Amino acid sequence: MSFRRYAVAGLALVALVPISQIAFADTQPQPPQRPTFKQFAGAARKHAAQQKFDPHTVLVRFKSGLSATTKNKALSKRSVSSLGAVEGTGFVKVHTDGSAADALRQLRADPAVSAASLDYKRQITATPNDPGYTYGDQDYLKTVRVPQAWDRTKGSTAQLIAVVDTGVNGAHEDLKGRTVAGYNAITNTAIAAGAKSDDNGHGSMVAGIAAANTNNSIGVAGVAWTGRVMPVKALDKEGSGWDSDIARGVTWAADHGAKVINLSLGGPDDDAVLHDAIKYATNKGALVVVAAGNSGDNAPQYPAVYPEVLAVGATDHAGNLTDFSTYGDWVDVAAPGYAIVSTGPGLDPANGPGEDYYIGDGTSFAAPIVSGVAALVRSEYPALTVGQVISRLKLTARDAGPRGLDPYYGYGVVDAFAATGGAWTTDFPQRALGTGEPNDVPARATSFSGSVTGTFAVEGDADWYRFTSAGAPATVRVVPAVDDPQHWAQNANPALAVYDQDLHVVGQADTGSWGVPESLSLNLTAGTYYVKVRNVNGGADTRSYTLSVGSASGGSLPVGQQEWVRDASPADFATGQPVATQPTVTFQRDVDASSVTSDTVRLLSGRTGAAVAATVAYDSDTKTATLTPSAALQDNTPYRIVVSGLLDSTNTGQGAPYTSTFTTVNLAPAAVTNLKATGGTRAAALSWTLPSITDLDQVIVRMAAGNTAPSGPTAGTAVYAGTGSSATVTGLTSGATYTFAAWVRDRSGKYSPVATIQLLGTTLAINSSSTALTYGGSVTLYGRLIGPSNGAGVTGQPVQLYSRRKGTTAWTLLATVTSGTNGAVSFVNKPTYSTDYYWAFRNSTAYVGNASAVRTVGVSTTVSSTLSKTSFPLGGTVYIYGSVTPSHAGQTVYLQRYLGGGKWQNVTSRALSSTSGYSIAIKPTSKGTYYYRIYKPADTDHSAGYSPIRNFKVS
Repeated sequence: MSFRRYAVAGLALVALVPISQIAFADTQPQPPQRPTFKQFAGAARKHAAQQKFDPHTVLVRFKSGLSATTKNKALSKRSVSSLGAVEGTGFVKVHTDGSAADALRQLRADPAVSAASLDYKRQITATPNDPGYTYGDQDYLKTVRVPQAWDRTKGSTAQLIAVVDTGVNGAHEDLKGRTVAGYNAITNTAIAAGAKSDDNGHGSMVAGIAAANTNNSIGVAGVAWTGRVMPVKALDKEGSGWDSDIARGVTWAADHGAKVINLSLGGPDDDAVLHDAIKYATNKGALVVVAAGNSGDNAPQYPAVYPEVLAVGATDHAGNLTDFSTYGDWVDVAAPGYAIVSTGPGLDPANGPGEDYYIGDGTSFAAPIVSGVAALVRSEYPALTVGQVISRLKLTARDAGPRGLDPYYGYGVVDAFAATGGAWTTDFPQRALGTGEPNDVPARATSFSGSVTGTFAVEGDADWYRFTSAGAPATVRVVPAVDDPQHWAQNANPALAVYDQDLHVVGQADTGSWGVPESLSLNLTAGTYYVKVRNVNGGADTRSYTLSVGSASGGSLPVGQQEWVRDASPADFATGQPVATQPTVTFQRDVDASSVTSDTVRLLSGRTGAAVAATVAYDSDTKTATLTPSAALQDNTPYRIVVSGLLDSTNTGQGAPYTSTFTTVNLAPAAVTNLKATGGTRAAALSWTLPSITDLDQVIVRMAAGNTAPSGPTAGTAVYAGTGSSATVTGLTSGATYTFAAWVRDRSGKYSPVATIQLLGTTLAINSSSTALTYGGSVTLYGRLIGPSNGAGVTGQPVQLYSRRKGTTAWTLLATVTSGTNGAVSFVNKPTYSTDYYWAFRNSTAYVGNASAVRTVGVSTTVSSTLSKTSFPLGGTVYIYGSVTPSHAGQTVYLQRYLGGGKWQNVTSRALSSTSGYSIAIKPTSKGTYYYRIYKPADTDHSAGYSPIRNFKVS
């Protein structure tokens, strides 16, 4: 094949090409003049998990209409003070001497507060100051949304990316400190990534793309911001290497902790030793990323074809497939591989070991972009297996080219942000087919005479034309537009085929060169002829080609193979097809009816490649096979029609499969079903069932106070936006009724019909027959559950009574009582300790739950007392003795004497005995009548207790 060389600012193309050995390039890159970059000071926001907040500040927004007194009370009882309003927001900044997180929880539970949050610290988003990134040389990183991914993760030094290649110049200023000890698989020796470790340059470029030093104000930014490189030399200075050396390098990397292994190399021949090495590495937990190849055709390239690897095709900066990228059903994803800048080997004596940078094209340079993204994913999700990481990279890729899974982009262009957990974004648009299309099958061939123009609008586009000959020699010629193809990422390499009216090929032409016309001189007989024009590299090209037919001096007219398919419906690349579509394929040949089965005529999902359940019927008279899906197709979903393995009436087997794609109409999604709401304490838990939808973007739930639902998905108050099936909303206003509304939005921005549900508001009061008891007494707890608006009681509802020992934090369910007339509830309790109570109403599918205030009932100890005598002469002694119930052994009781006027005086004290008893001697100093009692002070469990008053007379 021919090779392209680009001179871009003195830089040379490096391309992956198939040769007899595993190889990456046919040319040695030449070092450029190093550009001068202006310093840019940037900073990176920390990972979300490390986000900081002011430890003593909370931001609070009160509900509207509240008085200043109510607001101040809500703050003062949480021991927080206002620092003033946050202008223009409705929030107040408040300070607490304690924990901001604790104050936040308390304030959110206050009925006067509508919203509260911590005061987070933020920094500018991740923008590396590497000049190559700053001045746009690396804008291709934006194509795969690497900058957004850096805001989620910058990788980890534990993510070792093994570059099995020509070596790595670890002394380069942009690779210094990023490499670990490596291995030379050619000499079977350990290597350090020094200035002379790479005698070619390719490996150094690959390493820099994947993991160059980032944000160091030098050169270029590596995709894996903090990743590290493991250099493994398996290719020589010519860029070639033997499978045995490459296999040895792959297994060594896997044995020494590589998490990702990059293979920017390939060739056309399968080899079990290479495959075994890759299977070994995969089983060891290493993800192997392989360049798809630069052949510009669909010739299989190894090791990219192996199912264990992630095979990467190349696009330009806009996400369009390049003309050199090898394609096939084994390609998994695509990434930019055109005009990629990176670090060099430092071999030019004019430059130091770290002063050269290169620009190059090739899937060799698309692969390390994906390797870097894989390292970011493995850093963000370290528990994922190799298979799960590959699946994540595939399923989060952005569709490009033909809709759905295709042989050019695989699952699409890698999306680093979505792969690391960020939000989905729109797919790359499919190009319009152009004037006169679809002419994808002979039945829709464009009629022409003289000449006609066309374009390869979409990857895989094959155009059919027809003309009529009166019976004379003619030349059929296709001429692609030529505009210095060395400076285009997409160039046409047309192939030409002419068929007779029965679709037997009568001539073919393909010189295999970009931008070169193809022509056929044929001795035509009278009749209709068909012409098929396709692009050998399968790519799209914005420039047109011209097809012409004119007179000629003569030529041969051999009759060759006959086409199998004459017509198919829907047309290739058709969009907006009904979900009730029944695809049909009409054959040119007489097909053996017994060979038309669900195994040979298939409908596949364009998203996953899985077969769609369908029956196949064949009409021999019309030579038409009809596919009837077992269920309606999904809307806005790509599908593929695939015909392979048929036999014709002469028992000749079908050669190349026939494939075409179509996309169903984009309908508004169905609404969620089973929308349920369950009331919590001034809160609601919502759940729903998602509709069957392949392009789900978000479920959006909004709410409004009152009986009227939000008018649309941006009205009311946000409750939830995501892809889950449940949500919880807290901080609802006591007594208020809420109406919730849910919509489903698909990726095209269409909304489902609304689903609504309502919860009626409630309030809950508490009272008690007493707030002070003596140990052994009983208290009746009263409550009332009140409904919305009219204040009427709500009957027949389970209301729970909770209690806790005063001074503790854990609540215990004491009883569940059904509300009676006018919503009344009551329960008799005999508390052992001073106790807090509250009524709670929740778990109702009709009402917003609520909780009463806390009611505290103090329980005092019982203090008994007895006098040893009630009268005696002066000089005698009397004893007062008794006990405290419940036991408070070791605690202190006080003897108090009445002084008159309602005053009592502590006389002495005693510690209670092990049986909670006491005995105190009293020896009066004068005659008279004396009054005494025993006082037991309050503690955390009980209120203060007093014995009965005892008196005696001294004569």
